[in-house]
Amino acid sequence: MCADGVAEGLYAARHRFSARATAAGYALAAGIATLYSSVTPATFTVESITVATHTVKERPLILYVVILSAIPSIILGVLGLYSELIDLLNPSVIAGVIAGVGLILTKVGVQYIGERPLVAGTSTLTGFIAYLVTTDLVVVIVSAMAVGTAISFVPSRLLPGPVGRGQGKEKEQENDNKSDGEQAEEPGMRLTPLQWGKVLAMPVLVGAFSLLALRLGAVVSYDTVNADVSGEDTQLDGVQLMTGAASLLSAMLGGAPVESTPAPMADTSMPVFSTVLFMAFMAVIAFTGLITRVGRLVPLQAIAGFLVVLGIPVIMPEQLPGAAEEPLPGGTALAVTALTNPFYGIIAGEVVALFVELGLDAGTGD
Repeated sequence: MCADGVAEGLYAARHRFSARATAAGYALAAGIATLYSSVTPATFTVESITVATHTVKERPLILYVVILSAIPSIILGVLGLYSELIDLLNPSVIAGVIAGVGLILTKVGVQYIGERPLVAGTSTLTGFIAYLVTTDLVVVIVSAMAVGTAISFVPSRLLPGPVGRGQGKEKEQENDNKSDGEQAEEPGMRLTPLQWGKVLAMPVLVGAFSLLALRLGAVVSYDTVNADVSGEDTQLDGVQLMTGAASLLSAMLGGAPVESTPAPMADTSMPVFSTVLFMAFMAVIAFTGLITRVGRLVPLQAIAGFLVVLGIPVIMPEQLPGAAEEPLPGGTALAVTALTNPFYGIIAGEVVALFVELGLDAGTGD
């Protein structure tokens, strides 16, 4: 699981989040998980990082998105209202929103293939092969990134004909077009200044609600799965508090959001201890700068294979059956999320669900 955490941490670092700052979020999450006996960890996830950077692209705006999304999560968790809120939301809408996020991840992976076809293309092919053989996402992300990175170091003259010439052009284009974010060092761990005019800007608010919508769906999905595997009780309010508080502390110091995820620790003989131990390991790994050092060697496009595999064969099959239970609101939430963001997706889906319910009530004379 730490291998997966490091790999997804690279994605966060390339989006100008501080991995060292995120270590503080991991440490706080480990403490809250101990308090609630949680079997669901908080960690880097490409879904949350993609959503956090979808409506805004620059610091500190992306940090404001994470901070604002965390505040209602903390309130819901502390007051024990999250589990009640979930009962009010349409399950097909939540499933549609998460499926829509899968399409957003796939779109990002395809964009990377367009930027560096050889690196991202081989990463994607490797990711699909690894998933077909193992169905293990840790194997997928490690193998896809390893192959994509290895290809990026192969001299173009060693590759045959058009492929080698294409890679030469690809490398030249990459050198010309690297973004400032990819070239720069990791931002230092420092307190994020709050500029209220920018904090309350519409793109930041939309991004914050989008990240909150993703978290609302992810916590109930992943904590239920992990609890079933471990035989422990679900801790929905505790996990919502954990991810919100850890993300708030992380972002206040310049770090990334940390979100719930399915975890192999749930299948151990000591699932709570294993979950806490994982987050403690990740706090040390992130704080010591290992993620940044690895990131200097790994091209951003090498993660394309994981993004596409996570988006299509993993997220879509898991969520489409739930969205299809009520196809009109579920499909609306999916389409709007994929075209815009999860916030608009959940609003559109709930509105459609309300109209469908009113239409059914009218049809029955109630």
